[in-house]
Amino acid sequence: MLRLRSLFTVMTLLALAALAVAVPRQCVVLEHFTNTSCGPCFANNPFLEAAVNDMGRDTLVKISYHVNWPGPNDAFYLHNSTENSQRWNWYGVTGVPDMYIGNLSPNFNTAQIKSMARNEFAENCPVAIEEFLAYQLDGEETTVHFSGRLNAESTMPATARLFVALITTNVDPYNSPNGEDHIAEPFRDHGYHATQGLTITAVPGSPQEFTGTLSKLAAWNASDLEAVAFVQNTSGREILQGEVTDVMAEYDMAQSNVDGPTQQIVPVAAGEHGYILELANNGISDDVYTVELDGTWPANWTLTVEEQDGTPSPDQITVSLASLETRYLFVRANTNGNPGSASFTVRSTSQNADGLVVENSYRMMAGLDVLVIDGDGGETYESYYNEAMAAADDQVSMVWGWWDATLDDVDGSMFDGVDVVLWFTGNRWQETLTPLDQLNLQDYLDAGGNLFLTGQGMGFDMRNDQFFQEYMHATYLRNFPIGTSVTGLPGTLADGEAFAIASGTGANNQSRQSALAPRSDQAQLVFNYDQEFQGESQGAALQVDNGTYKLLYLGFGFEAIATEEARVSMMTNAMEWLLGTSATPESPATLPTEFSLAQNYPNPFNPETSIPFALPARANVKLAVFDLLGREVATLVEGTFEAGEHTVSFNGADLASGVYFYRLNAQAGEQSFNSTRKLVLMK
Repeated sequence: MLRLRSLFTVMTLLALAALAVAVPRQCVVLEHFTNTSCGPCFANNPFLEAAVNDMGRDTLVKISYHVNWPGPNDAFYLHNSTENSQRWNWYGVTGVPDMYIGNLSPNFNTAQIKSMARNEFAENCPVAIEEFLAYQLDGEETTVHFSGRLNAESTMPATARLFVALITTNVDPYNSPNGEDHIAEPFRDHGYHATQGLTITAVPGSPQEFTGTLSKLAAWNASDLEAVAFVQNTSGREILQGEVTDVMAEYDMAQSNVDGPTQQIVPVAAGEHGYILELANNGISDDVYTVELDGTWPANWTLTVEEQDGTPSPDQITVSLASLETRYLFVRANTNGNPGSASFTVRSTSQNADGLVVENSYRMMAGLDVLVIDGDGGETYESYYNEAMAAADDQVSMVWGWWDATLDDVDGSMFDGVDVVLWFTGNRWQETLTPLDQLNLQDYLDAGGNLFLTGQGMGFDMRNDQFFQEYMHATYLRNFPIGTSVTGLPGTLADGEAFAIASGTGANNQSRQSALAPRSDQAQLVFNYDQEFQGESQGAALQVDNGTYKLLYLGFGFEAIATEEARVSMMTNAMEWLLGTSATPESPATLPTEFSLAQNYPNPFNPETSIPFALPARANVKLAVFDLLGREVATLVEGTFEAGEHTVSFNGADLASGVYFYRLNAQAGEQSFNSTRKLVLMK
């Protein structure tokens, strides 16, 4: 009886072992057949691409083999005609486009493809493809190495084989005879025989390591390539498991900004401000990096760089990273109570790979007299303004800073305490100043600020706007592209000025400069074009000085002034006029008009920081700090506060380093306000 019972137990265990033999699907591999001269391919391939893009590469990956019909000169077929042909002949493909998921061929219908792929993905598999890597070593520009491990959870069919294919993620742009403008996931090479693959020896409890190489052209970047490994039953063509990986370089790196805007205007009062970056070793080899802090900043400012748990340095540090390791970098900046402007770069250079460099650039400003806003939409006209402002600074003695509106939005709070805002718009003729920009500038001018606007398309764009008519006091007459030189008018800031706005060393970009006229007696023409329209003079610029604010508006781009001497003279005169009789505009001595929660400073901090907030009315307030899981870790204030500006101190000495959030809840009668911001404690 005992013997029978033991036999029954063994059989039961074997049966259970046979049942528990599956691993999840890693990704579904779809094999696609096409030709760049095939009209139906042009019409149908987009449905397939939509399915692949919708599902993501961690679910569905496509290998596109190219055939030699109807066009025999398909470049993707010719690149590897042998293995392309072996693969489509093996499947018995007789027409394109065609495709297979598993051993089934769906229609070119996005929904059907996704449905079949989901069904495949839901099926368990007898084997896992583990630690699959593909990489290119330095000096081996035509070879991709790959390696991995097959871990079988059950016995596989004797006809199961391993295949490894190299694909390009996307060739874009590409001019195909059939009209396709890009080619997605074209096949490049097989690591093993295209139809025979590698014999699988893996059985449960005994994994199989695999290695091999794939061929590539030297001109192909590793970052544009992927390797696809899949286990396929060569008897029925069913793919049992798949995995995809990027092709890594031996040495590769990335550096990204994690926290801290690329540009910021900070209080001039002493206090530490910071940036957090992440440095990543994306290569397969360990590497060492020289991290430099480079740029210009006032001599009485302090800037340092350090790695996570490292020592601050004013110029450079050395960081060692293992393959695929990441580490935080911290930049700390302190104005030490001095106004000025800093422009600096954090540059990381590999010590093992020549020419491997990544960098992030930043600007920080405090206590500005003049704020220059680059609103040219990504053009490169800033050099003309930098050059002229630097020269004018020698004569006017001003603290000025630079804000690129392409990198970060312009906020009205940036203008607080600034004497002059200079805003240029380059070639733009739409959205030169957005409605929000105009409202912010209205508030700034009402508070006593001064404004210098220049841009050839501004007049046409804003001709009907309230700001153009009631603050700039301007009337737009017409586009005036024949206006190529201007002369200053007596009794204005431009008295005695005369220069060309075409040719020379200027930007030579004027094609829609504006002809202008004053709209009211608050405005005065500053320049006329030397060219006339139907026998009448045409205004090129105007100034406003109404006792509250000063405004200078050029209907052409300052960057077009033809000589450096004229640009410097014009900028110097403009700054002397705008700054001459105006005190620094202070924020109106009134209560806040709205609730606000400002960014803490310094940030990152250790262990103390300050959190400002504003209340337009007496309110019940709670200000608390939370961790990443949403747990309240500190209540800073809870009670009634009067209307006005408030600042609360927070000491994080009892907390661990990391990212936290602070939240303000305020209730004033029927008015309520809730706002959350991030702060970083770095010990």
